[in-house]
Amino acid sequence: MTAPEAVTAPVKPLADVLVEGELSPFEDEALYRILRKGFQLEHPSYTQLVDEDLATRINITFHHPYVTTVFTDVLQENWRDLKELLRQIRYRRGKAGAAVTLSFIGEKNKLVFKSGVLEEKELSSAMDQIGHLTGILGQMLRPESMEKPLELVEAAYDKKSDRWHEFKGFTSAAQNESYVFDESVFRWIRL
Repeated sequence: MTAPEAVTAPVKPLADVLVEGELSPFEDEALYRILRKGFQLEHPSYTQLVDEDLATRINITFHHPYVTTVFTDVLQENWRDLKELLRQIRYRRGKAGAAVTLSFIGEKNKLVFKSGVLEEKELSSAMDQIGHLTGILGQMLRPESMEKPLELVEAAYDKKSDRWHEFKGFTSAAQNESYVFDESVFRWIRL
């Protein structure tokens, strides 16, 4: 077979999983199996949990921009499986709680969603919304909506309003120049 006839498989993007606290062996393997279908990754790494308000925090970093295709082309039906697994992990922790942090690393910036401690239904809603905010965040991150390019954008989930809010942006990883997104003017405002 000559080079033009050879079919190359698309390279899967990378993903990293860091668990603060513990997962059961079943949860560890299920998380790995779901993510490896669309991403190159190692089994989750573990570290001690310093936050005493919860039992487990799962940090998943996707080395892929936060765009619709990460859900439709890369994760596909595995996005639903991942959301269900995270919901089950939260349920199994009971009052001790579990939190999820999802990070998407693109060419120009890193977007971080931090759930905080949520009830099972709240976590389910938060995860569903992550899959549907790509268009809105794309608009929020247009160059004309900010003074300077943002390298890091973080969002927190608000239980009361049932939505992601408190979008904070930083021009560098050092976080010394910060901005907050003002929905009333649809612009990033320096703090």
